[in-house]
Amino acid sequence: MNTFAQDLRYAFRTLRSAPGFTAIATITLALGVGVNATIFSVVNAALLRPLPVERPEELIDVYRRGQIGTGHDSSSWLDYLDLRERARSLDGLIAYTNFFANLARDSSSEIVVGELVSDNYFEVLGVRPALGRAFLPEELETELTHPVAVLSHAFWESRFAADPGVLGQTLRINGTPYAVVGVAPPGFGGMLPAVAAQLWVPVTMVEELEPVGNQSSVPSPTGDTRLTRRGTRWLWMRGRLGDGFDAAGAQAELAGIMAQLAEEHPETNERQTVTVLPTAEVRFNPDFDGYLAPAGMLILGVVGLVLLVACANIANMLLARAAARRKEVAVRLALGAGRARLVRQLLTESLLLALAGGGAGFAVAVFATRVIAAIQPPLPIDLGVDFSVDARVFAFTLAASALTSVVFGLAPSLRASRPDLVPALKGAGAGDAGRAGRFELRDALVVTQVAISMVLLVGGALLVRSLASAQRTELGFDADNTSHYTVALDMFGYDGDDAAVFFDTARARLLDHPGVEAVALTSRAPMSINDNNWAVYIDGHQSSAEDRPYVIGGAYVDAGYFDTLQVRLLEGRLLVPADAEDRRVTVVTRAFAERFWPGNSAIGKSFRNELAGPEVRIVGVVEDYKTRTVGEAPTPYLHYPFPAGRTTYAAFLVRTREPAAAQLADLERVFLSIDPELVFLDTAPLRELVDVTLFPVRAGALLIGLFAALALALAGVGLYGVIGYAVSRRTHEIGIRMALGAETRRVLALVVTRGMVLVVLGIGAGTLLSLLAGRVLASVLYGIGPTDAIAFGAAVATLLLVALLANLVPARRAARVDPMVALRH
Repeated sequence: MNTFAQDLRYAFRTLRSAPGFTAIATITLALGVGVNATIFSVVNAALLRPLPVERPEELIDVYRRGQIGTGHDSSSWLDYLDLRERARSLDGLIAYTNFFANLARDSSSEIVVGELVSDNYFEVLGVRPALGRAFLPEELETELTHPVAVLSHAFWESRFAADPGVLGQTLRINGTPYAVVGVAPPGFGGMLPAVAAQLWVPVTMVEELEPVGNQSSVPSPTGDTRLTRRGTRWLWMRGRLGDGFDAAGAQAELAGIMAQLAEEHPETNERQTVTVLPTAEVRFNPDFDGYLAPAGMLILGVVGLVLLVACANIANMLLARAAARRKEVAVRLALGAGRARLVRQLLTESLLLALAGGGAGFAVAVFATRVIAAIQPPLPIDLGVDFSVDARVFAFTLAASALTSVVFGLAPSLRASRPDLVPALKGAGAGDAGRAGRFELRDALVVTQVAISMVLLVGGALLVRSLASAQRTELGFDADNTSHYTVALDMFGYDGDDAAVFFDTARARLLDHPGVEAVALTSRAPMSINDNNWAVYIDGHQSSAEDRPYVIGGAYVDAGYFDTLQVRLLEGRLLVPADAEDRRVTVVTRAFAERFWPGNSAIGKSFRNELAGPEVRIVGVVEDYKTRTVGEAPTPYLHYPFPAGRTTYAAFLVRTREPAAAQLADLERVFLSIDPELVFLDTAPLRELVDVTLFPVRAGALLIGLFAALALALAGVGLYGVIGYAVSRRTHEIGIRMALGAETRRVLALVVTRGMVLVVLGIGAGTLLSLLAGRVLASVLYGIGPTDAIAFGAAVATLLLVALLANLVPARRAARVDPMVALRH
């Protein structure tokens, strides 16, 4: 222990005696470790951080699995109650779902996101309110009789200034007064890590609050509300394992209970079962998590390359420093110091340097995560993700720092501990000139840096090119002159008939507004993040209920939809107002018609949304257009008549003569002239919806571009250092050449050629690695391939330019060497 303390003191004195070297090395490491810790914070928040509840390792997620596919789906309230009552493997089972609502307070209103929950929600999770209480069992015995709410701690602080007197105050949610009974503890935001709930209300208030998320329904023989219809599925379930049980045991028991329910209620539960997963293995939904986790690991891998470039830089600096300390090391060896002791001393210096860089990198991560948290993606709600740096991030930073100390310190330490003793003791550079033309470890490190920079530059260039290609893609509709205004009128006390009057009034006033060319109503604007899907049974394709139906996307649209979007009719007719009364007709896209009736007309053909349900007749076929993403292939899509008088939710599509962005505020005032208290769920030009689908590519291009620029800067510094060091070693040789009459341009060429050879080798290796990396990005590229020549060419040109600049400075210095000074060197 005393020896280690001596090593630390000596290492500290050594680094303090070289402040320039120490500062540059610390800054380089801070950048490398800092960006890694920052991205790890994001991945940690999205994928790794456990729920802030009591004993999260005991929690399981319970999903319904039906006959359509193998997805992880929601359940009905009655199924939940039966599972909760009969399960013996669980210490508790909760039900919950998200909702959006209009919150009116004082003279203002806003859209809030909350959770409808069962009475045991907080108890099973082990979440104790910071103020007040949770829900009581009697508050969930009857529907719509107990409008009470628990606020999130963050919402309480931001909207009520952390006033303890909030208990008992009344909030108007969708027009209904709710009494505040409690405030949740700090850090708890509900069940979804990316959507922080602002409040919780009893699930028995569901008829006042529309749930969002995965929902499905089959005809129920009884019941007229969501809570009394067993076939209406809209709730998620999460349970706590009892002592001695694991997820597999719970799976077996709950599957048996579902089999009992299938016998007791065959009309709704036939062929229904459950899937049980440990909550620790789930972030959002297993059907989606499979795409999210690889994306997080990919970004971590990218920033890991930046850290590797930084490590190569530090290793090069240490190698140069070790060469300068050859005499010191030789003296210590000559006096009897063991090589192992010497390596340990040099590694201690590297560890101290790494810890300094790691500490600075941690500070970089704290600052960067705050910046990221302030960035709001183009979505109608605040995601509420907690990117704060926690103990897990601190441990990651510490581990990364320790690892880098070994990575960049081991090779220089081993190299320094084996000097050529006699020349080193004489203080001579014997053999240096002879080694000047050899490929050394420093050169290998530079080649590695260039290769990594090439991979990052190609990745960034591919994403930028893809983004540019996507923005030029023909969407099939006018996204620039069309805007959408989404409303949920039930939040303001409207029923179906009142909503129909509002829709008609708003349409008429919009059409009277100068500059408006067309108006339409739909349940879903093209490219929006919400989705509608229908099960489709087509004669000749399915013969029984055991055959899985086709799941086809679509929307409810009114008669003006196709004219507003300017989608061309190919065959048959478009929808007309009278079709709203007969919902058994539809207009389909060309892709739908060609998929099921290739070479034949689809007009007059029919299908069913239930195997024994009424036929839906195709009356028209329209041209394909983009419905979900810019890069999608021609997609089958259904258009059903908009159910006027039976819904309070709609997205208005408005096409104007001028760009939609310039008209947005004026058209919002048209709606507010009808109902001044109206709050939109979302308003934006359709171009912004397109941008939302491109956000992952845009964010990826920005991140990888920033990392590539950082890696390129580090590689340029590394190349400059290697060439500068090589010049210093060859000063005597250069002096002789110039004394013998060598021209300046020949000396420049001599130095630059050596540096550019390393760059070309790095580009060659980087090109091979980029071809492999391009396959990983291929699935998110629009309009270009992973071997796009322009992207590769731009990366090569950038690298060559930076390398040339890094080479020219030491080359010009070499060309200016005074031959007499050099000969005495």
